[in-house]
Amino acid sequence: MKNVEQFLDRHYQLSPQSKKLLFEQMEIYKLPKAACLISEVELSPYLYFIEKGAVKNHYIDSDGNKKVVWFGFEGDVCFSLNSYMDCEYIHETHELLEDSTFYRVQIDQMKKLYQNHLDWANWGRCFMEYCFVKLVKEVDEYKSRTATERYQDLVGNQTQINERVPLKDIASYLGVSPVTISRLRKEL
Repeated sequence: MKNVEQFLDRHYQLSPQSKKLLFEQMEIYKLPKAACLISEVELSPYLYFIEKGAVKNHYIDSDGNKKVVWFGFEGDVCFSLNSYMDCEYIHETHELLEDSTFYRVQIDQMKKLYQNHLDWANWGRCFMEYCFVKLVKEVDEYKSRTATERYQDLVGNQTQINERVPLKDIASYLGVSPVTISRLRKEL
């Protein structure tokens, strides 16, 4: 549960007693490589804290192409935006890139922690602020950077990407062809 604690501490410093409130509700969950953790056709009632493994989040565009929008590794969390927030339906699928182990908790249980404990409400606010800032930064950088710069940033921030993520998924995430990624790898 070390990666779960590191994830929690990254966003807001909770007391040991507050963490225990969450840990008591968590269960371990394991799936093999290529399994679908969260399907676009159903609402997932869980938050999944990645203890070991790798995940990609993708959707199918109007032309039928798979578009990767996020990679998650140890110390990250996966969840369906549709379940976590009351928002218009977002088509998203979380698929495992490796055999993976998670600690999961029901989203409703997290929301009860937010409602009943000020430090959990602060944690939830800080987590959403982090997600929003990260998204805005990625959108801004995507518009102004070349494919080479986006690739360098991706592998620089997540050094395990090249070893753990298929080339086609990296290409999809960066909005380029797999041939372009191969060329960039050779050049760098």
